[in-house]
Amino acid sequence: MDQERILRVTKAAEKFWLFATVLAVVVTIWIIYSDGIERNKFLPLIPALAGLWYTIRRIFRKRLERDLNK
Repeated sequence: MDQERILRVTKAAEKFWLFATVLAVVVTIWIIYSDGIERNKFLPLIPALAGLWYTIRRIFRKRLERDLNK
């Protein structure tokens, strides 16, 4: 795979994880609001993990772009 295609795939994966994080936050807030925090103590873990994956993908993309410019 050429470098430009790898960069496009990496950008798409980053956008996907950003969307997944935002969606998970919205759904988690809605569920906690409607059912209460007592029954859903560990539910905020899902948006946190999605945010972690977004951060990892972003770091990977920036490192890839830096390496391509050398």
